Amino acid sequence: MKKILVVEDDALSSMILGDFLEAHGYAVTVAKNGVDALSEFERVEPDAMLVDVMLPKRSGFEVCFEVKRTEKGRTMPLMLMSAVYRDEDHARKYARDDLRAQAYLVKPFDMNAMLSELESLLAPAA
Repeated sequence: MKKILVVEDDALSSMILGDFLEAHGYAVTVAKNGVDALSEFERVEPDAMLVDVMLPKRSGFEVCFEVKRTEKGRTMPLMLMSAVYRDEDHARKYARDDLRAQAYLVKPFDMNAMLSELESLLAPAA
């Protein structure tokens, strides 16, 4: 079973996202802020992360930078989510070339489209 770390400070959003992913066969861990996200990343060793951009304590961009600097995080799929940064190109300005998320979701997003993107990122390279 693939492990997904959802980093979202909004309780309702994290519950909906977590329940949806669990219903599709994923083991989900939720972190509510950027600091907890980094400790949960070390503890859980997820197969992928979905990270809100606007988080307490450390931003989703900072979480992405820190995770992508690690051996495991370098190749692990990481999807950023935001209702504030509605333009993917604008959001990517904040990510360094070698420390980018693999996907950027604009909230509200279609859950099935998110799942499809996640599954394609998790699929082994042919």
